[in-house]
Amino acid sequence: MNKICFLFGHADCPDSIMPQLEQAIEDYYSKHGVTDFYVGSRGRFDSLAATAVKRIKQQYTDIKLYQLLAYHPAERPVDLWNGFDGSYYPPLENTPRQYTIVKANQHMVMAADMIICYVWHHGNTRTLLEMAHRRKVPTINLANEKVEQY
Repeated sequence: MNKICFLFGHADCPDSIMPQLEQAIEDYYSKHGVTDFYVGSRGRFDSLAATAVKRIKQQYTDIKLYQLLAYHPAERPVDLWNGFDGSYYPPLENTPRQYTIVKANQHMVMAADMIICYVWHHGNTRTLLEMAHRRKVPTINLANEKVEQY
């Protein structure tokens, strides 16, 4: 079974995290055997994360990149970003529409073997990070001055 890394973070993250983001992805792949990376499609962090995984995929062809969907593709058709290997829609059929993004992210935190994030203030991303800590999921938070593993 493939190991999963979920990447999430605040939309207002800086481009300067790219080197640390790429290093974290490569470390999770080379040191921990993570091959499947899941990222959303909203905000700056998601764009940076997808770009970083695609760059690392050039060296390691068994890495897969999946777009996390918050809405069923039959309801809201999806054009995958270039370089994605597929999409994933978690079981959200009974979730009210206004909560689907939150629930999709929570589902991935529960399914992930490892997490890379950029969390520096309160909000839904902080709640996801706290959830990962309670699960004791190895986590790299790139918003810390010093990268910490949990």
